[in-house]
Amino acid sequence: MEFIIYVRDNCFESGKALDIASWVKKLNPDINLRVVNLDRNESDFKMGYQGPVYVFNGKIIRLGNPNNERLMEFVENFEKEHLN
Repeated sequence: MEFIIYVRDNCFESGKALDIASWVKKLNPDINLRVVNLDRNESDFKMGYQGPVYVFNGKIIRLGNPNNERLMEFVENFEKEHLN
């Protein structure tokens, strides 16, 4: 299983995506999680969307960050849907 969060340098929300990645990794230390900065790394992933993109096993599961109220819900749902 591979979880990738794609971010960009000029994206305000990318900082929050890094915090989310850290939180997910802390809750699930065995997860294969990577953050890929498309402005700094070569990647085959082509993204016209400006905000962070969450991809699990090659499938986009979220465009943009969840808002603060839904952050815990997003992490819990991710665990239920993808890690069990």
